[in-house]
Amino acid sequence: MRVLAVDTTSERGSVCVTEGGEVLGEIRLACSVQYSERLFRSIEFIFQHLPFQLSDIDVFAAARGPGSFTGLRVGLAAMEAFAAAHKKRGAGVSTLEALAWNTGIRDVVIASTMDARRGDIYGALYRRVARNGHSETLVEERPPVVLKPAQWLASLPRVPLIFCGDGAYRYCALIEEQPGWSVHSMDLYLASTIAELAAMPNSGPLAPLYVRKTDAEIAVESVGRPNS
Repeated sequence: MRVLAVDTTSERGSVCVTEGGEVLGEIRLACSVQYSERLFRSIEFIFQHLPFQLSDIDVFAAARGPGSFTGLRVGLAAMEAFAAAHKKRGAGVSTLEALAWNTGIRDVVIASTMDARRGDIYGALYRRVARNGHSETLVEERPPVVLKPAQWLASLPRVPLIFCGDGAYRYCALIEEQPGWSVHSMDLYLASTIAELAAMPNSGPLAPLYVRKTDAEIAVESVGRPNS
């Protein structure tokens, strides 16, 4: 199976093509600015060095968030357009799930923690387990939320936890104050992980996963409030 996967949800964007689980080409975009231009140039560049074409891709996958509203929409729209044009399957993967899966840690609760800006973090809890003694799957222990760092940490169970993500790095001093909690050091470029998860039968749709409300939604809700 050939997969084209993109992650445009953060400042560590990436694009990759895999075949049978092997990465054939990858580009890393260390800035969230102008994804709309650089994404397509990156895809074009990768296929200049592959022995097959875009039409030969079986699955078009993208990170579906949470993350940058503008960035994730760019990636999702691009993959949706490619999937429709070539009549192939599209797949969306939660960025928080990709972080948890990328740790490679099994049978321990993983706290995916992303910097959400504005003094907030995105967080969710997962556990990677074997299914039927063979293939592995990611079990959601707690759904995604957006909270202040202190609120997120206070809400978590006092059991051994492995934290991952840029939010975990940023608030590692607070995390490591708790006995049994640790921050896992790992690569935060996720396109290849998204490709791996997209090849699984339970991958999600090419639809954004918004945890925080958009500025437009907040503005609409404020209409009619006293002193708005």
